[in-house]
Amino acid sequence: MRKVGKLLVMIALFSLVFGSVAFAQKKEGEWVIAYIAKNTVDAFHATLNGAATRELNNLKAQGKIANWFLLDGLTDPITQNNLLEDAINMGADIVIMLPAEAAGCAPMLVRAQEVGLPVIVVNSKTDNTDELATAYVGSDDVQAGEMMAQFILEQIPQGGGYAHLMGIIGNSAQIERGIGIHNIMDNQPNWVMLDEQSAEWQAEKAVRFAEDWLTKFGDRLNAIICDNDDMSSAVQAAMNAAGRSDIVCIGVDGNIGPLTMVKNGELRATIYQDGAGQVLKAIELAMKVLNGEEVPKETMIDFVLVTQENVDEYLNR
Repeated sequence: MRKVGKLLVMIALFSLVFGSVAFAQKKEGEWVIAYIAKNTVDAFHATLNGAATRELNNLKAQGKIANWFLLDGLTDPITQNNLLEDAINMGADIVIMLPAEAAGCAPMLVRAQEVGLPVIVVNSKTDNTDELATAYVGSDDVQAGEMMAQFILEQIPQGGGYAHLMGIIGNSAQIERGIGIHNIMDNQPNWVMLDEQSAEWQAEKAVRFAEDWLTKFGDRLNAIICDNDDMSSAVQAAMNAAGRSDIVCIGVDGNIGPLTMVKNGELRATIYQDGAGQVLKAIELAMKVLNGEEVPKETMIDFVLVTQENVDEYLNR
């Protein structure tokens, strides 16, 4: 029995040590890629998922991969952790994942390392992405927060009161965009933050908060900074309908809806995030990893301020 126990331990150790190179034994055309989406419903992630679907289908059609599958994380870290197990059981050779939460999705990278499964993290980080991910592709969300705040200062130089609508608490984009906003706004003596609430990236919740603020603060409310454009475009539309188009709303992503509003003069600006560029770069890196090539640990794609002056360039993408 002792010999059997030792044998099992040796097998487990062999799996941990050599599992990380198991995928390299396959040839081009035999690989399987798992794509764990954050969700399949919001506009920004629909853009990423669409770009991924087109590119991965193209790679399959060209015979460069055997198969790939999209797994819907439902913006839930528990679901995403379970989906990683599904990816392992389905024989994935590499995972591309878009985490729902920084802390809640961290166990996914621990588990992937245990079985030697490389992971490319996209768009937002887990708490352990820098240590355990094969690579990360995204954008500097602190920069996005600072760009939003700076735009507010330029639009309303006399100062006033602002409110901040956050994404889901614990998501790295929510955390870092908030840091960027506060980096700028906390140092402005002529600005005061009236309130800060999480609307969880959702337009309906954001509008409810904004309408409550309008009632509560009235003319003291001059700007609403939003962590994404689902919220900013809905809130700006609500403020316009309430006769307060003077309230400056801004968010991040640059989806077709807010870009169209910018074009029509209904929204002053958005911070464009090249989500398709992020996920396409992640797929490029995944293929290099499968081919045994070295890849950079981190690739960052810049945000861009989009106003009426340059909106046509992004509407046509």
